[in-house]
Amino acid sequence: MKFKINNTEWTINLVDEAIINNETKNDYTLGVTIYKTQEILLLENQANIIKTLKHELIHVWLWEYGHNPNERDFNYEDIAEIVASSNDFINEVVEQYKKQGDVNGK
Repeated sequence: MKFKINNTEWTINLVDEAIINNETKNDYTLGVTIYKTQEILLLENQANIIKTLKHELIHVWLWEYGHNPNERDFNYEDIAEIVASSNDFINEVVEQYKKQGDVNGK
């Protein structure tokens, strides 16, 4: 599935364990955001795919709006503002994703 944020097109792809493990170099990751290619990879057939998608969408939102977590620590007020500002975007993309049908990668 494709979506746009801040004039940038991103893609959400369901992938198997081998692909996601190759990207992250570990065997416990359920999702990963790849900034270079504007992709979210979600492990197929996981129990909580929507929760994982929401988590990865926060990474996308932070990146697209210049909030690089490697450049600073976020305080409690920062987190509240991030959640409030990103909520509509995340809910919109999740609803689009659900409408496409197969949310569990089956």
